Amino acid sequence: MEPHVNESGVPEGYVEHAPPPDLAAAVVCAWTRRVSGIVDVAVHRVLPDGCCDILFVFGDGDVASATIVGAMTRPILVHGPHPRLYVGVRLSPGYAQSAFRLPASDLTDQNVEYELLVPEAAEHVDALAAASDAQCVAIAFDIVRQRLARGSAVSRSVLAAVRRIVQSDGNLRVAALAGEIGLTRQQLARQFAAHVGLTPKMFARVIRARAALGRAHAARMAHPRNVNWGAIAYDLGYYDQPHFIDDFKEITGQTPGEWLG
Repeated sequence: MEPHVNESGVPEGYVEHAPPPDLAAAVVCAWTRRVSGIVDVAVHRVLPDGCCDILFVFGDGDVASATIVGAMTRPILVHGPHPRLYVGVRLSPGYAQSAFRLPASDLTDQNVEYELLVPEAAEHVDALAAASDAQCVAIAFDIVRQRLARGSAVSRSVLAAVRRIVQSDGNLRVAALAGEIGLTRQQLARQFAAHVGLTPKMFARVIRARAALGRAHAARMAHPRNVNWGAIAYDLGYYDQPHFIDDFKEITGQTPGEWLG
């Protein structure tokens, strides 16, 4: 999550690492970003994804910050300065409360100091500071493993709802979804506040916006500069193209075309 990006929109030096089998459900990935030399200043916009991240940022010999980044309803704008190493773990939607012992909604759109929620914070930082990149990934996974082992059980209904929303690319009715998994809409909303940090509707909007960008990227790879936004809007269940553009802009602050660049 550092600003200088390459042509694909991915920060240079950014590497994702798949979780081990025992964490495959709870963790999307660990990731590292090592910065070497002088990096030009630019702004990198991180799109909401419904996940919660643990983020360690190291400067020359010291940790610059250790934070928990809650689920987002708007993009994060990442810019300057340029620490030497980032180490992050991206928790799957639904696992925030189990990992941090508080309602996920308390973390929404927040960067919370890691030490405020994790008693072993200093120990974790020291271990990461002395490790190689590969060791950092293993340590980061172990941190999550320990947190979840001591945390509360994750709601099965929430995980089922998250799975349905992702599988549908966010194109579904929340009221119908609640009925499918045996909850009222109010019960589903309370469970999402506790475990995800977003309302079911907001989570679906975020997933649908990301799906639209994914389809646009694929279309551009096949036919550069030729993206049929109207077809994408129709396929994802938006009322029309203006509805899609307005909804996307409300979440990101930009039109789809502006975001894609």
